[in-house]
Amino acid sequence: MSESRSRSTFSAYAGASDVPMDFAPVRAEARHIESDTPAQKRSNGSLRLLLLCLILVGAAGIAIHQYRGVAADYLAMLTDSLPALNLPDLNRPVINREINTVRLDSPLHRVTEQEVRTLLARYTESGFLGVDVQDLRDELEQNPWVAHATVRRVWPDVLVINIREQQPIARWGEAALVNTAGEVFTPPLRGPESGLPALTGPEGTESLVLAQHAAFQQALSALGMTLASVSLNERGSWSVEVNEGPLLRLGRDDYMARLERFIAVYRGGLQDHLADARTIDLRYGNGFSVSKNTVATDAVARR
Repeated sequence: MSESRSRSTFSAYAGASDVPMDFAPVRAEARHIESDTPAQKRSNGSLRLLLLCLILVGAAGIAIHQYRGVAADYLAMLTDSLPALNLPDLNRPVINREINTVRLDSPLHRVTEQEVRTLLARYTESGFLGVDVQDLRDELEQNPWVAHATVRRVWPDVLVINIREQQPIARWGEAALVNTAGEVFTPPLRGPESGLPALTGPEGTESLVLAQHAAFQQALSALGMTLASVSLNERGSWSVEVNEGPLLRLGRDDYMARLERFIAVYRGGLQDHLADARTIDLRYGNGFSVSKNTVATDAVARR
């Protein structure tokens, strides 16, 4: 009885032959846990540390190789400022070649090549990899004649620059210009801008004056006239000057209707009488007054 009772008692981790097969996985797992000794744990940690060090060394090597041209420039500058150090020359790696070609993909009309060359001189010395294309683009766009610029590298030694220049369509005030978007900018004037129509108005009305200029010009083109200037004063009153023609005072209200009335009268046979007019005041309810160049005051009213 005692022998039967002792055989029915066993340990899952003992090596006795009477251990059931169901306990074999449990025993194998126990051996695996026991085999992971502190020494092996230290070995695994060292392997991971070694792998991390290799990754960091590789990344540092890539960074040094990429920016070696910049380091060479800095070392050369330091050697020039401190000749007593007698620092060695650091040759550029072949991958960071000097920039040999700068290609402009857009024609220049108002930005001069000399302005671009002067700016490039500070960037091309860093080599193909060292040049900061974003900073170069930002500096190009600081030129008031540049609306937008892009700079890109083309392997192995080319910089490609594209410049979209401002397109002025009118003068604004004394020295500024207005572009096609109604934005005011103040560049150095290069000559042709003097022939643009002159626009004036309170601050913030640039787009309004530009749009009204287009409307006035379209209406007067029926008479073969072109505009020399459009002005909006602080009280909201409009004035229009015709090239080689009179100044038209349109006022604040119904100014387009007044302009249409002038066009109708002009077509109706008064063009000869208005040929030498200096100022035509259209701010009357049923007519207008004319000030001529030959006579100091000469008023004409037409219904």
